[in-house]
Amino acid sequence: MKILVNLIQLAIITAIILPVLYIWETDKVDKFCKKIEPGITQEKYLDLVEQHNVKLTEVVGDGILGGHWHATVKTHLPLLQYHCQTKGVSKLVVTADIVKSLVSETDVLDVN
Repeated sequence: MKILVNLIQLAIITAIILPVLYIWETDKVDKFCKKIEPGITQEKYLDLVEQHNVKLTEVVGDGILGGHWHATVKTHLPLLQYHCQTKGVSKLVVTADIVKSLVSETDVLDVN
């Protein structure tokens, strides 16, 4: 009986905390993405990542000699697919867009 009460308490606490974390994390990414302006340098971009305490997960491409690159800033919540995708050329940022997508159970369970 005590285990059941503890599980119910845990479920209630989770139901309260998760929505607050969702709002907090998405708000951080929103504020970060709105600060990104076309033409800022990669150095300024990385400073903004540090200032806003967001998670830069992938920077792909060649930023040297006019190469194209893109970077993704995600929330710290693992199942929340809400991120700011930034694209750039050379050492300059060109665009920054919010991307929202839902994770289905098949995405989580798919290992292929």
